[in-house]
Amino acid sequence: MDQYAQGADAYAAEQIGAKHGGADGGQAERLMSLAINARDALDFDLSAVREYLEEITSVLGIMDPGREGVELVSVTPVARGCPGKGGLTPWQLKQVMDHIEKGLALPILLKELAEVSRLSYSYFARAFKVTVGETPRDFVAKKRIRRAQMLMLSTNDTLSEVACACGFCDQAHFSRIFRRLVGETPLRWRRTWKRNWHPGPQDTVAARLAQ
Repeated sequence: MDQYAQGADAYAAEQIGAKHGGADGGQAERLMSLAINARDALDFDLSAVREYLEEITSVLGIMDPGREGVELVSVTPVARGCPGKGGLTPWQLKQVMDHIEKGLALPILLKELAEVSRLSYSYFARAFKVTVGETPRDFVAKKRIRRAQMLMLSTNDTLSEVACACGFCDQAHFSRIFRRLVGETPLRWRRTWKRNWHPGPQDTVAARLAQ
């Protein structure tokens, strides 16, 4: 993963340089912190890398006009683990995040996540919430909806196809969860944002890191 870690750091440095040194000390420190977080997240959660890269572009003011204002569900950036506080260890966190990322198109049972982390059902649920800050169910739902939003923006798939690709049992279930998290229906959200959307620099970098 070293080449990807270097890529995350290089991206931040490149964008800072593109501003001709315009970032003040506090901003530069924040940008490097975000780059380091993106690098660390490469070990267990590529979607978190996208979150950090999007924040970097936002701080630098280089968001594409076509993406500006697009409201994507926010997924909690995940730390490396906090075993000393009753949370998941780094290796457990990596196993769980890998399982979630690979299984977003399928049903994800809590007992499966407990098994890959080698913990009991009840202990895993508590440890996950300590580490991530929310329940596994809520975290997975946000991951599914965020992936659905990206598919709705970047493809012409029907809402039924998007729902299936993101692990929802049907379009009605997808629409219900989407409305709860986003505040409007998938159809209305897509009509609002897709018209002028086109991939920004963070999408290109995130795609390269995911290869």
